[in-house]
Amino acid sequence: MPSMPWAITAAVGLCTAGLLVLGWCALLVYRQVLALSRELDAGARRIAGAAAGLERAAEPVARRAGDLVPHV
Repeated sequence: MPSMPWAITAAVGLCTAGLLVLGWCALLVYRQVLALSRELDAGARRIAGAAAGLERAAEPVARRAGDLVPHV
């Protein structure tokens, strides 16, 4: 049974390497999630700006039609 300690050492080493690989993959996923959240925030801001511009552009048209409802 002299080879048994080497097998245990190899198993522990492989488990450690596996955990390191999983940790690295988790870090890469975390970075991509951060990038995605920044892109979504930028898109939401652009949509909000476009909606505000559309509202400003529609106001004179509605006023001329007599259908302008005052904002509460």
